[in-house]
Amino acid sequence: MNRKAGMSGGRKIRILHIITRLEHGGPPIALLNLIERLDKGKFQCAIATGFTGEPEKDMIPHARRKNIEVLTIPHLVRDISPASDLMALYELIAVLRRQKADIVHCHTSKAGFIGRLAAKIAGRSVILYSPHGTILKGYFAPLKTRFFTALDRLAALLTDRILCLSQVEIMEYLEAGIGSLHQYCVLHNGIDVAQMEERRLDNLRMRERLGLGREDFICVTVGRLVPVKGYPFLIDAMGKLAQTIPNVKLVIAGDGSEREKLKKQVLELALDDRVLFLGLREDIPEILSCGDLFLLSSVNEGFGLVLLEAMAFKLPIVATRVGGVPEVVKDGETGLLIPSQDPQSFVNAVLKIYRNRDWGRDLGLAGYERVKRKFDLEVIVQKLENLYVEVLQGDSQSLITKVIDISKHRHPGARRDPGSA
Repeated sequence: MNRKAGMSGGRKIRILHIITRLEHGGPPIALLNLIERLDKGKFQCAIATGFTGEPEKDMIPHARRKNIEVLTIPHLVRDISPASDLMALYELIAVLRRQKADIVHCHTSKAGFIGRLAAKIAGRSVILYSPHGTILKGYFAPLKTRFFTALDRLAALLTDRILCLSQVEIMEYLEAGIGSLHQYCVLHNGIDVAQMEERRLDNLRMRERLGLGREDFICVTVGRLVPVKGYPFLIDAMGKLAQTIPNVKLVIAGDGSEREKLKKQVLELALDDRVLFLGLREDIPEILSCGDLFLLSSVNEGFGLVLLEAMAFKLPIVATRVGGVPEVVKDGETGLLIPSQDPQSFVNAVLKIYRNRDWGRDLGLAGYERVKRKFDLEVIVQKLENLYVEVLQGDSQSLITKVIDISKHRHPGARRDPGSA
C-alpha cells in the first residue's frame, strides 16, 4: 500500500484502533477522548474491541452514542487463551481486510500483540502501538512478565512507531530490549480542562451529597481496586493518620477484584467511619469537587490520567514516584512524590500539606496552570494528528516529539516546601 494513501484527492485518512476491552478505565477513556476530538474532515476512525464480560462496565454503547464505529471481536479476551487468541487473530485479519485502514493503531498489551500480528498478515503497512503504560513491573508474576516481554520484542519488529506516555516508559522498554530508540515517541494523555471546570460543584454541596462533614479533611482517590494500585498501603496510612487528624476521611471511587479484601482491611483497622467506598462512578469530576487532597498509591502507573483531573480541580497531590507519574506531578511544585508501598511516607506527606494549608493551595494552583499548559486535550490531539499525517508521509524524524537523551533524564529539582524547615 502507498504510504501516502489518505493524503491525496481529499480522501480522509482511515484509522482502525484495536484495543482489548472498551471498559471504564484509563486507556479506553483516553482513546475515546482522542477519537472524539480528531478532525472529522481529515480522519475517519473505527475501533475493533472485545467485550468486557460485565455489561455495566462496557463502554461500547457510550462510544456508539458518540457516533464512533465499533467493531466487536468476540474472541478477543484479556486472559491468555490459545484457542480464543487464535480465533481473535482470524477475526481481526478479516476486519482489517474489510476496513482497508491506512493506519492500524493498537492499544494495550494483549490487543497490542494480536493486533499488530493481524495487521502485518493483512498487509497493512503502517502500524502504531500505544502500550498505555508498561506491564514490566507490578502487574504479573516474573515468569508471566518475561513471557509478555518476549512477545513485545517480537511485535516491535512489526511496528512503525511505539507511542509512550512518558520518557520513563520509553527507557523501561529499551532496557528490556523492546524495539529501537528511533521507533519511540512520547504522546502524553490529556483532558478537556474547560469541560472539567464546567462540572465543578460547590465543595460543601458535594460533601453533603456524600454524607461528609463541612470540617472534614477529605482525601480522594480514584482507580480500579486491583493490586497494582497499592490501596492496602494507602489504607494502612489512613489508620496512622486517623491518630493525628481527627476529621480525616478517605473517599475511594472505583471497583475491582480487591474490593472485599480492602473492605475487610478497613474493618480490621476500625476505619469504617473514615473510608468511603463509592464503587464505579460516572461523576468523578463532581466527586473531586469535595476534596482537599488527591492521593495516588500505585505500585506502577503508566501515566495517571486521573492526576490530570485532580490538577484541573486545583487539588494538591500526594502520589507514589512510579512510572510516568513524575512527568505529571512536579515534586514540591504541584504536589509531593513518595516511595511506593510505604505507608509512613504517605502519612508524612499528607501531614505536611494538612499543616500548611496555604502551601497546599499553592500546589493546587500550580498544578492547574500546568495541566492547562501541557496536558489540555487540544494540545495532545494536535500532536496526534500531526503524527498520523507524518507517519503516512514516512517523515520519521519529525515524529519524535521530544529528544530523549537518556543520560540526561533527571527529575528537576524540587523547590523547598514549608515542611522542610
